[in-house]
Amino acid sequence: MSAPSPGQPDSGDISTNTELDMNTTHAATDFRNRVNTFFTCEVPPILEQHTEFRPRGSAYRRALFDAGLAGLNIPRIYGGQGMPDEFESAFAELSVESTPPEDKIHHVGEHLILPILIEFGEHDLAAEFGSALLSGTQIGCQLFSEPDAGSDLPGVRTRAVSDGDDRWIVSGQKVWTSYAQYADVGILLARTDPEAPKHKGLSMFVLDMHAPGVEVRPLRQMTGDSEFNEVFLDEVHIPGHRMIGAPGDGWKIATSVLGRERRSVSRSGSASSRRPLPVDTLVRLAECNGRLGESAVQQDLLEAWMGERAAALISSRISARTLAGHLPGPETSLGKLHRTRNGQRNARVAADLAFTAGASWDPSDAATTALAREILDAPGLGIGGGTDEIQRNTIGERILGLPREPSPERGTPFNRLKNS
Repeated sequence: MSAPSPGQPDSGDISTNTELDMNTTHAATDFRNRVNTFFTCEVPPILEQHTEFRPRGSAYRRALFDAGLAGLNIPRIYGGQGMPDEFESAFAELSVESTPPEDKIHHVGEHLILPILIEFGEHDLAAEFGSALLSGTQIGCQLFSEPDAGSDLPGVRTRAVSDGDDRWIVSGQKVWTSYAQYADVGILLARTDPEAPKHKGLSMFVLDMHAPGVEVRPLRQMTGDSEFNEVFLDEVHIPGHRMIGAPGDGWKIATSVLGRERRSVSRSGSASSRRPLPVDTLVRLAECNGRLGESAVQQDLLEAWMGERAAALISSRISARTLAGHLPGPETSLGKLHRTRNGQRNARVAADLAFTAGASWDPSDAATTALAREILDAPGLGIGGGTDEIQRNTIGERILGLPREPSPERGTPFNRLKNS
């Protein structure tokens, strides 16, 4: 299967029909058949041919793009398919069990960077990077958190100083940047006005990850992977046209990025985010270990099933709001909290069922090793995409209407704050 070049419609391609509706039986059936055919016929040879992480992810992404299934709701002039959001949601549900985990390295580019460029009117940048990010030619990353600005993200200290010649000189450090070691481009939150209050002195840039002065250092996790990285910026030059929006728009843009990220994490059909171990897996573990009849195990399984259903309901509500034209809002924090709680509880139950004699296993046992990696990865669910504490603050202030905690920092210039 192949897709026409961006901006060159093919009248026989489902993606060119602006009247498409997933509620129409023919369109829905045709689309589901395309997706199933792709995963049945085209994906297995790719996974057999490529074994390394980045080559496998890039080969899969290229095939997805050529099949007309990448960037489904991204306008065609930016390399996408220009289809209604319903098709993007349907694809997420249809592909969740079949998408190779290596495609995670392309999630930020397709679902965060490109939509943000479009949302904030950076059409030239969206056109420049769109097809490359969607096809896997380039990989994107998100450069937000810092050693002293994680939960307090508006307190970032990375500085961007104008050189007076339509360039910005950036110095600072970022941390917990997913897949930065593979990235070609990143969106960077930096402080451009230290005399403004901390929320208002920030700006957002598109950063060339191969530019002189960019150094990436992978961080090894207890799973053995290096998903996260430190990124050091030493007088990195960024052209003026690579700023997203205007100076001082950084926090507004970052808020939109975080909303999209939390929406992705909270969606039950997201193949690109950490997912809780399915209840079916827990049931099989209980059966294999002869513990399905234990009342305590049955209680754990019931709680896991209820949590899974609640998360699916929240995900459906978030998707419905998105399809109705609303941008991701504070309700995504509720979805992320549920996913985190489900993931950590299910990991605890799995560990209790699978490793009754302690956390040890035969490395040659692929299935048990994969399960162990899932269990070891579970603590990170409460950190990635914003900590649980931040999510609760968001729910309390923006949904329940509770008063904000008093802070002397509001309205105070950043350079007058302690430890600034």
